[in-house]
Amino acid sequence: MSIRVIVGSSSEKIIKQLSHFLIEEGIEIVGEISGGQELLRRVHTVYPDLVIIDHRLKGMSGHEVSELLVDKKICPVIAMINVDTMGDFINLSQESIFIPLIRPCSRSMLINTIHLLLKTSENGYDLEKIVEIVKSDEDIKKLILQAKKMLMEHMGLTEDEAHRRLQKQSMDKGVSKIKVAEMIIRVFE
Repeated sequence: MSIRVIVGSSSEKIIKQLSHFLIEEGIEIVGEISGGQELLRRVHTVYPDLVIIDHRLKGMSGHEVSELLVDKKICPVIAMINVDTMGDFINLSQESIFIPLIRPCSRSMLINTIHLLLKTSENGYDLEKIVEIVKSDEDIKKLILQAKKMLMEHMGLTEDEAHRRLQKQSMDKGVSKIKVAEMIIRVFE
């Protein structure tokens, strides 16, 4: 499967050179864009694997566009920047889906950066999903524990009895234990 990239710069020359090189490397160009707003619209319609952006864009700076894409975790971004604009991107350089590349850079450096960024961002997304699942599991455990405590307080049950009551209600009603716990909490609040 080919890598789908949007290239953004206010310079047509940079767009054409970069696109030509990427196509030679087997990368699919799904957008060649000169304006910041237009680039953001295109990203939301074609969902690229990566955006390679120049620090100069029409209407918005490359920094502003990069910040929006990275903050919302829309897609990974490589910013092609000059040494004097490095300071603008310092806050983004800590993000796992952003890499600033100082121009000029070699073809091999760009290709290696593309592959590295895509692999790192993929791993980052996987870790975020795992963290969400763990947090969700913790929330479920807290709700069930709260429901058991309420049953113990209001009905004089032991923890084992409260747990069995939750399980039995879940099986009898054909709903998950979390739903039963939520109902119990609503009843006793």
